[in-house]
Amino acid sequence: MRRLDDRPRHLQIAADLRAKILSGDLTEKLPPFKRLQEIYDTSNNTTQRAVALLKAEGFVEGQQGKALLIRARRVEIIDATPYFEPAVTHVRYVMLHVGPDHPPADAARKLGLATEETAILRKRLTIRDAIPIELSWSYYPTPIATGSPLEQPRRIPGGAPTALADLGLPQHEFVDEIQVRQPTSEELEALELPAGIPVMRTLRTISTEDGTVVEVVVMVKGGHLYGMRYRRTLPPIG
Repeated sequence: MRRLDDRPRHLQIAADLRAKILSGDLTEKLPPFKRLQEIYDTSNNTTQRAVALLKAEGFVEGQQGKALLIRARRVEIIDATPYFEPAVTHVRYVMLHVGPDHPPADAARKLGLATEETAILRKRLTIRDAIPIELSWSYYPTPIATGSPLEQPRRIPGGAPTALADLGLPQHEFVDEIQVRQPTSEELEALELPAGIPVMRTLRTISTEDGTVVEVVVMVKGGHLYGMRYRRTLPPIG
């Protein structure tokens, strides 16, 4: 059966405008309300509801009756990396919890934990320019983390990569598995998400050169203003 878009009209219009802003097809200013009504063949009320969503999501700014400006910083593309260095990336970490905890089932499988086994959790909120950008749960095997800076409730200079290297377990590779879903209440509140915005959930498995899993991270970001950039050098063919 052919799928038809049966969303309310203002959601359809907001989705179309959002896509054009993110692709760069719309820049600087939104068309006037009258022109938007003509483009989408809809009422002024429906157009206003669509634009209100974009304003709540941070894509446009301005007051009714004036030109609505499209924010120059429409989306924050974050390089996929095991650790953001605060001095370089202008981020800060708020430590929310450190201690033994039961990982979610998919993270526990990556760590090779039995059902009742725990790992050492470092849970934190990452903030850039006063805006929360990521809620993360980093799990470390208890035998590795016990007695190390990883189980201390404070920031680690150089982050977990440095702590693991000092333990003789330097990170060598990470594998990301990404899902998009609606946020939990905790995620919505911590990331200050507008209603209806999905999140990008990344399950990252980090291992040493010999394949030992030393860290599994669950990272959640708002799906409206943040994205990930991955780079990989491709081997020559033949």
